[in-house]
Amino acid sequence: MINIFIANLDFGITSDDLKTTFTQFGEVSNAHVVYDRKTKKSKGYGYIEMENDDEARSAIAALNGLEIQGRKIDVKEALPKDKRPAKSDDKKKETKFERPEPRKKIVRDADVTQRRVLRPRRKKKE
Repeated sequence: MINIFIANLDFGITSDDLKTTFTQFGEVSNAHVVYDRKTKKSKGYGYIEMENDDEARSAIAALNGLEIQGRKIDVKEALPKDKRPAKSDDKKKETKFERPEPRKKIVRDADVTQRRVLRPRRKKKE
């Protein structure tokens, strides 16, 4: 069984549409378009599971780059996270914002000899 990842889908495409597209190449066991939980709108990608490996690979080769509803879809075999190629961290380092050094506070010594004395207020004469 091969799991196929489909990206750049139109937001109006449903799981049934994906299933009918891929059944031309063989038996589809599962079709799923990913939706956002809060907005209930499509995220623009989905997954297909096909039983036969040869049929799945022929579907990938035939449908990759095909234009569906005005968008060219990207079709490839879905890999588990541990087998995916590592992303380079160079882009993150280039765009990382560096904070300037904080300004040093100048602390002056307090004059200990001068002290403010609080005196009681005078009563007003009537």
